[in-house]
Amino acid sequence: MRALVLSGGSNKGAIQVGALKALLEQNINFDLVIGVSIGSLNSVYFAYKPNLEGIRELEKIWLNVKKEDIFGNVRISAIMNFLRNKESLFSNDKFREFIVKNSPVKTFSELNLKCYIMALDIKTGKEYIFGKNKYERILDAILSSTALVPFFPPYKYKNMELIDGGFYSNLPYKVAIDDGAKEIWALHIKGKREEFKFFKILNVINASISYLLEKRIEEQENLAKYKKVKIHYIPLECPYNLSIFDFDKTRKLIDLGYEITKNYLKNIKLENGIIKQIKKVLKFFK
Repeated sequence: MRALVLSGGSNKGAIQVGALKALLEQNINFDLVIGVSIGSLNSVYFAYKPNLEGIRELEKIWLNVKKEDIFGNVRISAIMNFLRNKESLFSNDKFREFIVKNSPVKTFSELNLKCYIMALDIKTGKEYIFGKNKYERILDAILSSTALVPFFPPYKYKNMELIDGGFYSNLPYKVAIDDGAKEIWALHIKGKREEFKFFKILNVINASISYLLEKRIEEQENLAKYKKVKIHYIPLECPYNLSIFDFDKTRKLIDLGYEITKNYLKNIKLENGIIKQIKKVLKFFK
């Protein structure tokens, strides 16, 4: 079974759209897709329509999104919530509206590929996997997996308080392996951390979170090696120092993701060709 794993990456998630396009152009198909954080939004669209037409529709959504669609009035909301001692700088009301408006389906049962979305319960420290129950709502899954504290509040669901799935693992190979995957393609969004001019404590929090997420990825990679699962790891490096509120580079990110993945696939073909030639030579001398 071949699985696709989409990492988190906040507003840099558009880079995965270009990567998905490159994979589909080479007829690389999947049996399972797993999304974390913003990767959950991309995974739902991909699982609903895993073809180039679906990618074009997802691309339109990304190209039209603005920070107000996700956060509302950024500065006023953040300051007011901070002064009122709220549990997050922003409510998820605007993002909820965005998902309701743009989600192609309401439940996992309507998707055309098996799809799992990861979240973490801060009460127990255990992961929660949306999609195991086909009748769970897509809205609940995405709002849970994108609840990146301190920006968004934990999402209350079934007596749990769920936060961003990246806190479990930004590349949850284990979930794919436990489901029977023998080959995993991972689209990992990487790049510079944003620097916050206001609320500078967020820079420290952000750096700490990034370190923890990288350590979790190492654990997942070691598990995959132990289980002898083939991993195609594609690092989608974002060269821009983007604020989490900046959506001005979306077009460039989509194009960049496409080029990075296209080059990765080209290198695979080249390596496979070299291996075939070596095998022919070795066979000749036997």
